Amino acid sequence: MHEKKTTMQTNMSFPTYVFATVNPGRMTNVVAELKQNSQIDLIAPVTGRYDLVLRLKANTPQNVYQTVNQIREISDVRTTDTHTGFDGMQPSKKLESQMALGVSVLTCEHNTSENVIKQLSNIPGFIEATTVPGQFDIVALWQAKTSEEIVKNTVERVTTLPGIFKSETLLAYAPFFKA
Repeated sequence: MHEKKTTMQTNMSFPTYVFATVNPGRMTNVVAELKQNSQIDLIAPVTGRYDLVLRLKANTPQNVYQTVNQIREISDVRTTDTHTGFDGMQPSKKLESQMALGVSVLTCEHNTSENVIKQLSNIPGFIEATTVPGQFDIVALWQAKTSEEIVKNTVERVTTLPGIFKSETLLAYAPFFKA
């Protein structure tokens, strides 16, 4: 078994995640418009309380603000919820185009986020995790051959980790990302 190259990184640029809802039946049009925005490197239609999860490239607060405003200007985008990462783990593992994708939003007990992220990195399918301010404490990305594998790992392993108060995993279908 080889050791993963994951280390906690602080004081560097982390991505911003935008969770959005879209008018019914308009997803295809919204995704087509979002693909034109060079600041978005992941577009994932998801199941759950949101319709889309977007990952913006690490950037200055002003550019993040401008990009989020561009997303909000798309007529069929109903709501956005933005979370900019400020610490976390970004392993060298890249997203794979033919793999299922999951996005977990986690709420942690006080002062446990860093330890939770270290524990997450030992779970199969872990891609990255970032601490974020707001209604969640951590956003984590997962990949596996099937959505069922992601559900199994996140329900059976993530929910039992010490320090996690609440977890929710959004499953993506037909995710699009730029290399």
